[in-house]
Amino acid sequence: MTCRSLLLSAECGKPQRGDNGVERLACTREGTGKVESWTVQLLTILGVAVGAAGSFFSARLLERSKWQREEAHRWDEQRLKSYVQFTTSIKDLISLSKRISAGLGLPGSAQRLDTTAGLPLLATAVDDLTSKIEGVLMLGSPDVIKAARDWRHAAWHLEWFARGLRNNAEEYLQAKVDSDEARRCFYSAVRADLGIVSGAMPDIDGPPPWR
Repeated sequence: MTCRSLLLSAECGKPQRGDNGVERLACTREGTGKVESWTVQLLTILGVAVGAAGSFFSARLLERSKWQREEAHRWDEQRLKSYVQFTTSIKDLISLSKRISAGLGLPGSAQRLDTTAGLPLLATAVDDLTSKIEGVLMLGSPDVIKAARDWRHAAWHLEWFARGLRNNAEEYLQAKVDSDEARRCFYSAVRADLGIVSGAMPDIDGPPPWR
């Protein structure tokens, strides 16, 4: 056995003798098989790692999407709550203004309320509205905030009549029309902000005509 054969046999295994009497090494096929085996194992490990990473990131994306939907739903609920509170408060103020104005002789079908009993209630209603509009300012969309401001201005005009600051009957009737229009605009802005797409809101003003 030559020195070269001994060196190769140390690397590849025991030497073998060929038909021609020359020692040869049966390591070529074995070495190639080992390389292929390691390649398959490496590719398998890489495949598992890529699959695990893909699953992890997919799960994270799904969790984030779910969290975003839950947050959007939560804020929608908060906005709706603030809109309803503002609406209830400003309608109470407008109702009181109309009743006091009716007691002062201005035209309308509201139940009359004298100023002695009505003005303290009106002051309380103003304070409540000042508190409730803050929720709209903090959570509302720009269109809703603008509509709320316009409705508040219209309610102010009616309040001036209730306080005796104005007494023209035609102006009072126009103030009532302006208040109703401002309310419709506010409702439309709220419906758009909350994504309600069922159609335009029908007219709901006043009692039905007498038949």
